[in-house]
Order: sequence, then C-alpha cells, then structure tokens
Amino acid sequence: MSLTTAAVKAKAKALGADLVGIARGDVLDRHPPDPARPQTPSRITPDDSKSVVILARKLLTGLNRLRGHDDRHKQYSTELVLTDLEEIELKLVYFLEDAGFPSITVPPVHFDPRHYDPKGDTRGPLSLAHAAVEAGLGTLGLNLMLLTPEYGPRVMLGAVLTSAELEPDRPLAEPLCQGEACGRCLLACPADAIGQWTLDKERCSPLASPYGFTYLMGHVERLVKAPPDEQQALLKSKESFMSWQSILRGVGVYSGCTRCVDVCPVGRDYDTHLRDAQDTIAERTPEKERRLAEMARRRESGDSGPHYARSARWIGGIRSGTLSD
Repeated sequence: MSLTTAAVKAKAKALGADLVGIARGDVLDRHPPDPARPQTPSRITPDDSKSVVILARKLLTGLNRLRGHDDRHKQYSTELVLTDLEEIELKLVYFLEDAGFPSITVPPVHFDPRHYDPKGDTRGPLSLAHAAVEAGLGTLGLNLMLLTPEYGPRVMLGAVLTSAELEPDRPLAEPLCQGEACGRCLLACPADAIGQWTLDKERCSPLASPYGFTYLMGHVERLVKAPPDEQQALLKSKESFMSWQSILRGVGVYSGCTRCVDVCPVGRDYDTHLRDAQDTIAERTPEKERRLAEMARRRESGDSGPHYARSARWIGGIRSGTLSD
C-alpha cells in the first residue's frame, strides 16, 4: 500500500499532535549528534526505520507563566502532557501498521539502562531534539534545546519509526536562536548550567528531574545508613512521600525545572501570552551578566566557543552549507 506524508501528518494532528515533521532514517544514521555514542534509528530497528515521524505536543501556557523552578503544578501537568504524547505515538503506530507498515514508538523518556550516567548524561536511543531539526520543526538554542517558530522551546517531543517511505521535510534555513545576543536562558537557569552552546547536565539534572532515580537512590541510601532510632522518621518523611508520589504518577521524575523554557522569547506564543509574566528574570546575577557579555564579545570577534562546531548542523547549518543530506 502507498501512504503519503500528508496522510500521516493529518492523522497525527487529528490524534492531538501540535507539530509533525518527517525525517529520513538514513540521514539521521549518517549524522549522529555524538558519534562516540550514536543515537540512530538503525540501532533501534534496522528494518523499520526508513522514515522518522517527529511529534510535538505543546506545554500548557498557564504553566509556563509560573515563575518557580520547582512548582509542583508544573511537574504534575507536564507529566500529563507527556502521557498524552505517548498515547498519540501509540495510536499513530496502530494507524501505520493498519496501513501495512510495521512501526515502533520512541518515547521521550526511554533511556537505555546500559548507558546510565549517575551524573545526569543518560541518553535515549534517539536524540529527539536533533531529529526534530532534521524534520524541519526548528533549530537548537544556546543550551541545545529545540526551538520552534510556533512555541519556542515549549514543546515535548516523541517519535515513531516506520517502514513507510515518506517524503521528508526540509530543515529550516535560518537559526531561530539569537544565541549570545540574547542569553535569557543562561540568565534564568537556577543551576547555572548553561554555557556557550552547551549544557552542563550534571548541574541541570537535579532540577530537571528533582524526584528522579538519583533523588530516590540518595533517599534510600540515607535511610539505610541512618541510626535505627532515626530510620522510622525518615521512612515517614516528606522525602519518602514525594518519592512514593513520583513513582505513582511520574511527577517530578521526567518533569521539573522549565525556567529556560519559560523565558525564551522565541515562538509566536511568547509575545501573546508570556512576555508580561516572564520579561523580568529574577535569577539574573551580575556574574551571569558578566559571563554572557564576555560570550557576546567573543562571538562578535568570530569565536563561538569550543562547543559550537559540534552542533552547528542543528543550530542553523544550512546557511553555512553544513546541513546537507
């Protein structure tokens, strides 16, 4: 059977996806973000990854108006958005397979335990942000998060690999991020984890995943090592309750700090709904401002820092001729 890109996109939108893009699996295979640790479609399924369908579900605008980095409302509702996105992926796979094309989901929080990194650099089998750039949904920003013209970075991503040979989308021709000339994400980061086209995941992870595996293991370790007369209090503590609640619903496990997302001015939604709430950045400090200004001076002299070249393809490489098939 034949299946068109338009039909797949229409189905994904009907299921609830806000943005949909198509990339070729062989292009992603040839351009892994980190060749030393390749995250490529063919490593997931060499037989059924001819096309990669990238799906985006926008975050709730009301949550992005909240200013706290550890707001429980944000964590809970973002988890609901994630669940919704996973259901869209699953139903799209059924649609593709009903049409005769074996397919597989790539959930946004699927991590290979063989590559677990206690410092926070645990990665999934496919970098969805990089795949989204190849699928024409946006470009990467200063901290390497995906920026989209419609919603800036305020989206969650999922993917479906399929044996269907679909017409791919073209990547955007121009970068969306103003980089060092803006730097609002750097100024807002509570963990001070954002550098010049790089992200310190060891600093970011405890806030991005405040009640994730690392938090749970730390709490269990404290419980085991505590004197017997303190163990019962720890067992009944707020920390135990938060761990139980997070395991029950996933709240705060894959949903946490979104300050860089909240304050990013990219996206048509920012001026309409967010500028009045997020224009002022409470986390900015003289030290952050000094560091950002130094980055801007280096960029003006032609120095984009040691990390830019590695990600230039996805930051906006078409303009420089590096973003090719």
